[in-house]
Amino acid sequence: MEKQNSEPYQVALDLKISEKSDFNSFVPGNNAGTVQLLKSAIIKKEHEFYYLFGPHGSGKSHLLNALFQLPEANSKCFFVDMNLVKTIGSFVLDVNLPEITIIDNVDVIAGDENFELALFGLFNRWYDSRKGVLIMSGSCSFDYIPFLKKDLTTRLSSGVICSLDFLDEESCVEALQKRTVEKAFNLPPATAAFLVRHCNRDIRSLVKILDELDKLQIEHYHKLTIPFVKKVLSIQ
Repeated sequence: MEKQNSEPYQVALDLKISEKSDFNSFVPGNNAGTVQLLKSAIIKKEHEFYYLFGPHGSGKSHLLNALFQLPEANSKCFFVDMNLVKTIGSFVLDVNLPEITIIDNVDVIAGDENFELALFGLFNRWYDSRKGVLIMSGSCSFDYIPFLKKDLTTRLSSGVICSLDFLDEESCVEALQKRTVEKAFNLPPATAAFLVRHCNRDIRSLVKILDELDKLQIEHYHKLTIPFVKKVLSIQ
């Protein structure tokens, strides 16, 4: 990857951004206000910083991937997931910033002095430029991230703070059925509701269960009825 004197570009590392993690498969549920706020930020590209936090499974990374794929972002966006590049090196953050910058999972680099300094430097470059939107995210509120560099905590607290909650049961069912459309198999609404009630509302975990059910229904030549799901997943 080129250094700071390079031109703005869409990140070219192997970040495995899923083309299906867009707004066609995203269900906002009771997070509609936060979603619209960040969509508007991407469209307007005003000079503003947003810190988004939500627990694992709340759809945070899905939302940021969807924002990255908006037509308004196009080639004007630098997107990086710190989970995927933390083993590569802090130089990945040493870039000229385009109109839109999205940094996902900043909390995972807490305690790494080089990455913290690089993130701090990126924020300061954005601030000094007086243009474009910067979005960072973590799995918890900024004040719970154990950064070595406390000035970084201060930077994260300086913008618009927004959060995501787990989807309610109805929204979870909708999200599961959207996923089954992508995977081209049928999940009856009653079975989807059963899974949500008896497993959890962590969409990431529920999608893994869907993947397993997809295999099991093929192996057993059986529709995804509630009795079948209870049997193969050993749910009482």
